[in-house]
Amino acid sequence: MHHLDDATIADLLDLASVTEAMERAFAAWGRGEAATTQRVRAAASGQMASAMAAVVPPYSGGKLYATRQGVFTFVVTLFDDHGTWLCTLDGDALTRARTPAGCALAVRRLAVADPVAACVLGTGRQALPHLRMLAAELPGVPLRLWGRHPDAVATTIAAAAADGIEVTASATPEGALDGADVVVTVTSATTPLFASSAVGDRALVCAVGATKYDRCEIDPALVARSAAVVCDDVTGSRVECGDLIHAERAGAFTWDRAIELHDLVAGNVDVPRAGAAPVLFETQGVALQDVAAAGLAYERWRDRAG
Repeated sequence: MHHLDDATIADLLDLASVTEAMERAFAAWGRGEAATTQRVRAAASGQMASAMAAVVPPYSGGKLYATRQGVFTFVVTLFDDHGTWLCTLDGDALTRARTPAGCALAVRRLAVADPVAACVLGTGRQALPHLRMLAAELPGVPLRLWGRHPDAVATTIAAAAADGIEVTASATPEGALDGADVVVTVTSATTPLFASSAVGDRALVCAVGATKYDRCEIDPALVARSAAVVCDDVTGSRVECGDLIHAERAGAFTWDRAIELHDLVAGNVDVPRAGAAPVLFETQGVALQDVAAAGLAYERWRDRAG
């Protein structure tokens, strides 16, 4: 039995390669050559179990995870195209890699061509990976970070500095947003982090944190303003994306506006870049990403093992 732990996976994967794997996987989905399920959850007695699966040739598999008091424990299982079981993998390092890689696809296709600043709002486990993504996708562009807890902001900035990434702390969300052309939100907020008026027309907003119906980072007025609303999975977003669920209830959004990321990546649709108005990318994460990243990790482990 082969099991790849988080430390091994982190050593095997790099953001650039994971982003390319995500691009291939979403393009295949857009062509009808890959498929993913929606997430299902079971909750009782203060515990939650979640599961989702995907086919990303030449692999298939899925992710199963438990949540207890906000702490996640992930396991991914990977099979080949003959249905042969290949390995299991810890899922934390995979999730840290595949989530910013999905946002990188949005940045490449939806951000203005000449961004002058970018920011991350939030200091949880996805903050540093998204700062790394922004530094890679927008070299030389000043980066800012805001968070509710100054100690966490300082710790994250120090970790980024250790990677050679310069990040400036902002005292308020509005300060971080001022002039920012790419905005990433990675919080567990249940009410909007900022007013629509704080966001310029040139901004691409990558909303990562509202992964349940009762969470909300984005002002419904900003959803209404956006030139396009792109989701990593529209069907899943209908029950999981708190930002869009709240916006629909407020009369600021209808689901026929939602555009699939896989159609964008496959070239099935034309979507305006930010510039005349903001563009919103909503991601809850899909199993397709986990299986694609797991396949890449497995191939590299196999090649190293000989």
